[in-house]
Formats: sequence, structure tokens, C-alpha cells
Amino acid sequence: MAQDNPWDEAEAGWQDLVAAAARIQAAASRIKDTDRSFDGYEIERTLRKHRPELMKSHLDNLRAHRKANRV
Repeated sequence: MAQDNPWDEAEAGWQDLVAAAARIQAAASRIKDTDRSFDGYEIERTLRKHRPELMKSHLDNLRAHRKANRV
């Protein structure tokens, strides 16, 4: 029975976080176009505190590390 590769698991986790941040941003943008636009801005502001660009950077760095070290 083969065990899951922890490197694959880490990469998949970062991919999930990046995708979730993109979904949250898309939802906030749609909410900003409604009569509850304030809520959309609040969601967006909260998301920025979690630094989605840093999540993407971590994913890119992990991929580069895996490639360089063949893991």
C-alpha cells in the first residue's frame, strides 16, 4: 500500500489556499456590486489580512524547491 507523498500533500494544500482566496475575492467583488457593497469591501479587507499574494508566493517557492531538489 503506497503512502501519500508529503510533498504532493503540501503542494495540494497551498493550491487549495490559493484557489480559496481567489474564490473569496471573486465573491467579494460580486457583493460590492450589490446594495450590500459595504459587506463586500469588508470581506475583501479581511482577505487582504491573510495575504493571498503571499500564499501564491509560497506555492511558487515550494514548486521551485521541489524542482531544484527533485522531491
